[in-house]
Amino acid sequence: MTRIHTLNLNLNKHNFIGLMLSSALMLALCSCGQGAGSVQTVHHSERNNIEEATLVSIDDSLPMLHDASFLRWFGDTLIINDHKSTDKVFHAYDIIHGKYLGAFGKFGAGPGELNNFGSLFSNPKNRNLYCINGGTERIVRFDVDSALNDSLYRPVDIVRVQSGSNGLFKHPYNLRYFNDSMLICCIKMHHPETHKLENYLGRLDMLTGESDIIGDIMRPVLGRNNNMTVSLDDSLIVMYSYDQDRIRLCNLDGEVFKIITGPNYSKEPSRGIEHFYKTTIGGDRLFAVYLNRPLIGKDKRSDIIVMDLEGNYLKTYRLYCHIWNMVYNESTHRLYVSTDGDPQFGYIQID
Repeated sequence: MTRIHTLNLNLNKHNFIGLMLSSALMLALCSCGQGAGSVQTVHHSERNNIEEATLVSIDDSLPMLHDASFLRWFGDTLIINDHKSTDKVFHAYDIIHGKYLGAFGKFGAGPGELNNFGSLFSNPKNRNLYCINGGTERIVRFDVDSALNDSLYRPVDIVRVQSGSNGLFKHPYNLRYFNDSMLICCIKMHHPETHKLENYLGRLDMLTGESDIIGDIMRPVLGRNNNMTVSLDDSLIVMYSYDQDRIRLCNLDGEVFKIITGPNYSKEPSRGIEHFYKTTIGGDRLFAVYLNRPLIGKDKRSDIIVMDLEGNYLKTYRLYCHIWNMVYNESTHRLYVSTDGDPQFGYIQID
């Protein structure tokens, strides 16, 4: 299969239940964990249990898609987000039957279309997919089954994302479902003193579109060049660093309880070297894409470091291509990845 390459990558005041849920979570998330307890450190002096990994390709069951595609789950349906497409941007693939189900989500600036969208997330309780439509600055919802079966289907507008309050610009991204009225997210915002863009751990109210910082605005929980992933089942947030060989584990209150460092860790962030790129949680494992290579260069090797949920190193899967995204499927114990290599989409069977 040939890949297509491109040059560029009101609050409802009567909803009492939703308000109470939202308020309760805000109270729970207000404290960032500074002084909430001792923080343990796990250091990997070496990560030398390396296994050369071969992807089982699913390319033959898919249409031609652009590189840098992202992945999400709906039960056993894999959603591929071809965010560079100028036609349909979401593709569905049934992994149990190895069958392509179709595409939905029309790119464009018209009614029901998506323009400059991002922050794709799902509700595990139903067949709904959400994203922020950059053209309208609203979170929209797709019923995936309806979208696949009705060519005229349009997503439903949920709420407009508020991009600022108290004179501060806020850009929520990397949204993750917490409950029907609240999301956990990252927030990009200028630091009040340094005026540098920092990445904060935060939450977004699905009823009002307002986002709030978890913790001290003067000391970002995430910091610059960091990101996170969330597992509600494990009550775990994993915060990983692009410019340091470091992963931090915290609970859903944003309290850091463990720091994991590797053999290339330095207290000072590295310049021009990218370390952790993506993480995902599956089963009783934490999978982390580790690059440890210059941002610019011909080296395309990607390691997937496997740890238990306590941060102990288990093994490394090595691929000789760049990994764009990965997700773990519980029912098949497979780690699905999208790459810039051949195959473009495939999986690793996890023991």
